[in-house]
Amino acid sequence: MPPTDRFSGEETFAATPEKLFTTLTDLKALAGSMPDVQSSEVVDDRTVRAVVRPGFSFLRGTMKVTVTLTDSEAPRRAVMRTSASGIGVGMEIEAKMTIEPHEGGRASRLLWEAAVLERKGLMSAVPSSLIQAAAEKTIRDGWTSLRKRVEG
Repeated sequence: MPPTDRFSGEETFAATPEKLFTTLTDLKALAGSMPDVQSSEVVDDRTVRAVVRPGFSFLRGTMKVTVTLTDSEAPRRAVMRTSASGIGVGMEIEAKMTIEPHEGGRASRLLWEAAVLERKGLMSAVPSSLIQAAAEKTIRDGWTSLRKRVEG
């Protein structure tokens, strides 16, 4: 099934590619900085689980979220797969991130793309425009959080 929703962009960070990669793939820190996180647990060095309570009008209650680092090549590339499920809803998302040196290696350019691979249950009935708006806010907040951690 082709992705139903795609997102992509570019971010620049005042940090070396090595520092950005290390921060980006630190799953314990990632779980702690997820929006609306209620609890989290690092399962292993490639997997973290969390319970979140999203504040979106079309999505109430809690969701169980699992983020898995499915592929990586330090300090250049990382691929993460996110599975989220709640009562009557579910989503599968894949994010691919490529890090390039910027400003002579003193900074980094992060090229990213994400795709909603599957929407389950009631999520399949939510209009793409609502998913798009919610995702854009979550993505903005995520980059702001990462920027604080990496540029500190």
